[in-house]
Amino acid sequence: MKKISFTKRLKNSFEKWKSLGIVAQIVLVVMFLFFLSQAIFQVYPFLWVINNSLKSFDDLSNSSINITSTWEFINYLRVFNDFKVLGSVNYFQMLGNSVWQTFLYLFVNLTASMLIAYALAKFRFPGRGILYAIMIFTQTIPIIGTGGAAYKLRVDLQMLNNPWTIWWGWAIGFDYSAFIMYGTFQGISNSYAESAEIDGANQFRIMFEVIMPQIIPCILALLVTNFVGRWNDYTTAQIYLTKYPTLGYGLYLYQIGSNYSEYGKTIYYAAMVITAIPGVFMYACFQKLIINNMSVGGIKG
Repeated sequence: MKKISFTKRLKNSFEKWKSLGIVAQIVLVVMFLFFLSQAIFQVYPFLWVINNSLKSFDDLSNSSINITSTWEFINYLRVFNDFKVLGSVNYFQMLGNSVWQTFLYLFVNLTASMLIAYALAKFRFPGRGILYAIMIFTQTIPIIGTGGAAYKLRVDLQMLNNPWTIWWGWAIGFDYSAFIMYGTFQGISNSYAESAEIDGANQFRIMFEVIMPQIIPCILALLVTNFVGRWNDYTTAQIYLTKYPTLGYGLYLYQIGSNYSEYGKTIYYAAMVITAIPGVFMYACFQKLIINNMSVGGIKG
């Protein structure tokens, strides 16, 4: 299929707009202006942070809105040397903590959610309705309502500042990821499993070789969204892993004393930009694949 250039598509869209009635044209213009304003509101904070990260300390002290005339790229180098929290924890140590906490969470949580969602969606057993109700109920309880009990449980299980046991709390699986996977599994016809079972496949082969490949777009979507959420999370490190500060928690701590540091908030904003790169990179790599593969599979007669 021949790829149409952006200019050609824009011209075609304009021709279609001219062929519409006056009312439809006005509606489309209003919708365009509305979505354009929303895009500006979304992009402006990022540009504001980048602009302030390139200012000198004096320029930032004078105004945080004015566009800088001299770009101080050295602020980004200072992050790796001067961005420290809790006395001596530097940027690379926080980066390492963010990496192992994020990827361990993704592996444990998505695996547990997938197993629970598959069992609830594809099998009928006593207590299934109760487990499904628990999965739904956990989505309605605000974290503030369960925070005290969760903290007490982790204290009793000696999970505080313990990387070897903290993952137990991530393996529960009755969360948003399980809820999304449950709906995806429900949308896959049982004909696939029945055909594989006739050919002699057991339940493990059916799950991992027949059903799993069909939910890859769902897994990728959850991988990206959970990665961004966990990468930016600071409450877990703040409450349960205070000796292992992540980049999110480090930014939170550094902000408190940034007004009293040598370079002020210029390093703080530069660290924010660097920290945001993995999330932006993840979305840029997977967004097209997710959109193009939201509908997969099909019964072949």
